Amino acid sequence: MNPRILQEAAVRYFLEVVNTGSISDAATKLHVVPSAVSRQISRLESELNATLFERQSRSMVPSRAGELLAAYARRSLLDAEHVSAELDALRTDTETTIRIACTEGFAAEFLPRVMTQFRRDHPSARFNLAVAPASVVTRQVREAEVDLGLTFSLGPVRDIHVKYSQPAPMLAVVAPIHVLARRSEVSLRELFEHPLALPGPNSTLRQLLDIYCSREGINYKSVLDSETLETLLNFSLSGEAITFSGELFLRSRLARGQLVALPVPELHVSDRNIEAQTLARRDLTPLVEAFIATVSVLLPAPSAQ
Repeated sequence: MNPRILQEAAVRYFLEVVNTGSISDAATKLHVVPSAVSRQISRLESELNATLFERQSRSMVPSRAGELLAAYARRSLLDAEHVSAELDALRTDTETTIRIACTEGFAAEFLPRVMTQFRRDHPSARFNLAVAPASVVTRQVREAEVDLGLTFSLGPVRDIHVKYSQPAPMLAVVAPIHVLARRSEVSLRELFEHPLALPGPNSTLRQLLDIYCSREGINYKSVLDSETLETLLNFSLSGEAITFSGELFLRSRLARGQLVALPVPELHVSDRNIEAQTLARRDLTPLVEAFIATVSVLLPAPSAQ
């Protein structure tokens, strides 16, 4: 194999097919005809003596060899981007951007505070923040769309390196006027005898709740489902419903007494973690490393319920 093949335009064409799942869509984004993309993919497969895609009726799915090449290509493109950005910064003293994706729980209070403190020591730092469900955050990290993902995880993920992790137990919360608010202990089964306001099925909170209910043999129905935590919390503040969230998103409301965390023994086990995710085997810039260190210092340790 000629190593130079991995530095040529064919790899860019290949990576666009991986990202879009389609030769025609990749061609559109690259502003070339589909046959040009097909030729480059065939050339790569010939040079590497490997099948890079499983060709399905409506999509192109990377093979194991294709996944390895995609991981290499993404790291190479990111490294080139960062070297270029650092050279530009040295020449023109421009600001440096840290690209972050996070779930809603980080975006409202925690990250603005971290960014503000970080810029006191690194005044040239700029941020680009995308808020998305946990699965999307991880995908954006894997596809090199961002430098850092801050999310909640239920287990290891392929091609992801966890730079920092800490337990993130789920809390059941109610308004102070709720009938359960002053109870010294509430079972999970008792919770589901009351109206529920639940996170959407794509959230780790809902997935974790389903796991706990499966363990206990509990079925449930909600009166409100929403992907937006603020909507769920404001609905619960009316006094009727129980909702679920992580402590990071709730801490200031709990401290002010706006909401009450119920003591539920079944939720004390932490099957969920806060994670700072980066692309595996990728060299990070010193600025991103410094920001991750600041995040890990400022993340509040979970308090006991």
